[in-house]
Amino acid sequence: MNSTPNIMKVGMGIAFIAAILALVGMAFDWKGTVESATFVGFDMLIATMFFAVGGCFSSRSPVKANTVVVLSVVAIICTIIAAIVGAMNPAAAVGFIIVGIILAVIGNTDSVRNYVDQNRLA
Repeated sequence: MNSTPNIMKVGMGIAFIAAILALVGMAFDWKGTVESATFVGFDMLIATMFFAVGGCFSSRSPVKANTVVVLSVVAIICTIIAAIVGAMNPAAAVGFIIVGIILAVIGNTDSVRNYVDQNRLA
């Protein structure tokens, strides 16, 4: 088994930081009312998607290499939808979109694709 590429470690760190920031956003959106549940749900969805992307960058990834890019794109789409419905601050949404693009690019590099396809759990 090859050693994990450093770019995967960076991708995992970026994804986990983004997920934690989405959880912080979730705490700020909670107003103690039923009306705020939708906003909290969007933040939780975005956090979950970034945690999933971070898990894909682990040394024994449970998915194929293409799935890393797909999950990054899904995180971007969820962020765009959250911004459109007003569940997320536009500046935060732009930040999450940029992070999602960075993660998609990292997931699409040759070293990550080769490593994930060779070492993933079957």
